Amino acid sequence: MSALQLETQNSSPKTLFVSAGDLSGDIHAARVVRWILQRHPDWQVFALGGSHLKAAGARIIGDTRHLGVIGFTSAMAVLPRSLRLRRKADRFLQARKVDAALLCDWGGFNSRLLPELNRRGIPSLYYFPPRSWQKTGEGGLAIAKLATRIATPFDWSAQRLKNAGANVEWVGHPLLEIVDERAAQVSRQALREEIGVSGDQLLIAVLPGSRDSELKLLAPHLAGAMRLLDTKYPGQLRFVVAVPEGAAKRVRPHFPETPIYEGRTTQILLASNSAMVKSGTVTLETAICNIPQIVVYDVSPIVHAQIRLTGLHKKVPFVAMPNIILGRGAVPELLGVKCRPGPIAEAMNVFIESSEARVAMQQEYSRVREALGADLPYTATGRTVEMLEEMLAAQPAAS
Repeated sequence: MSALQLETQNSSPKTLFVSAGDLSGDIHAARVVRWILQRHPDWQVFALGGSHLKAAGARIIGDTRHLGVIGFTSAMAVLPRSLRLRRKADRFLQARKVDAALLCDWGGFNSRLLPELNRRGIPSLYYFPPRSWQKTGEGGLAIAKLATRIATPFDWSAQRLKNAGANVEWVGHPLLEIVDERAAQVSRQALREEIGVSGDQLLIAVLPGSRDSELKLLAPHLAGAMRLLDTKYPGQLRFVVAVPEGAAKRVRPHFPETPIYEGRTTQILLASNSAMVKSGTVTLETAICNIPQIVVYDVSPIVHAQIRLTGLHKKVPFVAMPNIILGRGAVPELLGVKCRPGPIAEAMNVFIESSEARVAMQQEYSRVREALGADLPYTATGRTVEMLEEMLAAQPAAS
């Protein structure tokens, strides 16, 4: 059935409920909502979400910003807010007739919301299911028979969920389309001129994250590595810091003399020669942009202890998403005690000195992009929108 047939078959206004609880989920869910409201301007969308969902046209019933957690301690710190959001969701679902729910990422919260949606007879589409990056084991499979449909960014995730009884499709990763869109907005040369990069200088992007806890641990070591590299290559390098929208004020004290750009990470990466990147989804963005990178991360002593007590460091051999996808350490990971100025600078030296090292990493990136769905005949956002429309079209017409 074509999208046009779906629109005409079930064109009555719908009410959608969306739940996305971290920055990447907010961004990806917002793209779906924006597309939905362009195709169906009379539909209403209510969300637990952040600024991106709000900008896309969703009515925010609960603000989910700053709910990202690392370890048990930070999870406990945000637990009261999470419980309040759950109560808001329950009250909303009780008060409103909802035609469908779109859940995006945020597995700890959304997987517990699914049984309530089922109890109320609300069909659900889970976009970015929990632990979709995981290739083996039982993690994330509890939603398989609870979600009406699942749209996942990875082929192996689709296979695991299908084997567990899910109605699931591999739709690819929306970062592919995001990078394509932003690459078309401004030329690499224009950006380099804007930043002040001379013709023979190398531009190194620094992506330190935006959470206060991460900045406290990572930013001093990144800044120290920058100083070491500047000393070794006087006048040959230019650094630029890229952070999410609204984070520059928190980041500025750590990088007082370095240009900081908000909300333009993709463009900064595309203009760069290499990058120092905080572990997270942005490591995938860097790979899609084809920019050689080193990945850094550290956690507090108490989280270190939790990791060692649970044996997580043995169960998860890699933290950088390109390495997880490839199953090997193609991208250097400087974690814990290795996340220090000296080792970071030494790792960057390799990309500054060796064109062979840069080319080798870019060859690995081609395999990463393939695993993200670069060869699929549709975009992740487009196919997810179609799945939502198909799910709604399959509902019996209201009497």
